[in-house]
Amino acid sequence: MNIFYGPVLSRRFGYSLGVDIIPYKICSYDCIYCQLGKTTKKTVERKSYIRISREEFKDSFLSAISRKKKTDYVTFSGSGEPTLNLDIGMMIREVKMMTDIPVAVLTNGSLLSRQDVIEDIKDADLIKVSLDAPDQLVLQKINRPHPDIRFADLSRGLELLFNRFSGRVWLEIMLVRGINDSLEAAYEYEAFINNLQNGCNSGCLEKVHLNTPVRPAESSSIHIPDHKRLLEFKNIIGSKTEIIKELDADLEEKKEKLLIGDIIDLARRRPVTAMDISTSLKANPNEVIKSLKILLAREKIRSKEYNGKKYYHT
Repeated sequence: MNIFYGPVLSRRFGYSLGVDIIPYKICSYDCIYCQLGKTTKKTVERKSYIRISREEFKDSFLSAISRKKKTDYVTFSGSGEPTLNLDIGMMIREVKMMTDIPVAVLTNGSLLSRQDVIEDIKDADLIKVSLDAPDQLVLQKINRPHPDIRFADLSRGLELLFNRFSGRVWLEIMLVRGINDSLEAAYEYEAFINNLQNGCNSGCLEKVHLNTPVRPAESSSIHIPDHKRLLEFKNIIGSKTEIIKELDADLEEKKEKLLIGDIIDLARRRPVTAMDISTSLKANPNEVIKSLKILLAREKIRSKEYNGKKYYHT
């Protein structure tokens, strides 16, 4: 099983070699802005969600980095919440033994209040935690969490992370107009983050990223706050806050070339649907379809129908 994809060009991580360790779309949240669509299994159960041995993992990773492509981070994310996978600790440790490329974990933070989760991810270099809500009400509106998850768990989990993790921590706030972008919410975030930093004993907050849902989501009612509101948020939350901008035109072109190359690699191994590609590469479906049209026009790939689905192959 190949759980590695990329390296793909990211707005924050440069060239990132992704490690997809959760099947589509198993998550503890069902976020209204998620580009991968609705969560198919909402859970807080930790288990080995993919069948891969330590040796298989090591061989797959060595194969992935042997391509000599520029890699700035090895990033554990997935088609759902990566900390649900019980094997994430083993995988992080194996990567750290095989390379000096920094390891990042992208998590929604919902399981950080569990000691075993912190223990599993503590060897990473960077942990980026989503914090889309400043309270329980907004959490329900924007993240639609599993019933066992409360905002108090997120708060306690971040405190535990800051006390047990000595690496770098980034917080990401995904702002959706009319949901969590009020000035009242901005001041709630400020108070929460300041309190968090005052209590940290080990790791400390390096950055707060203000992000917006620039990629299409399941609902057409998702809207982006205007730039003035983003600036107001940035000024209120403080000096560590950055507004995440879209990739410029040159970087978009590079990203498109990378996606096209990755699609060809997938199609060489086995016939795949557009959804297979989107899930495996964690790419926006619209970007995948656009790239498929380019590849078909250039006759780099072919398509065939089977059981009502269109498959792409070389």
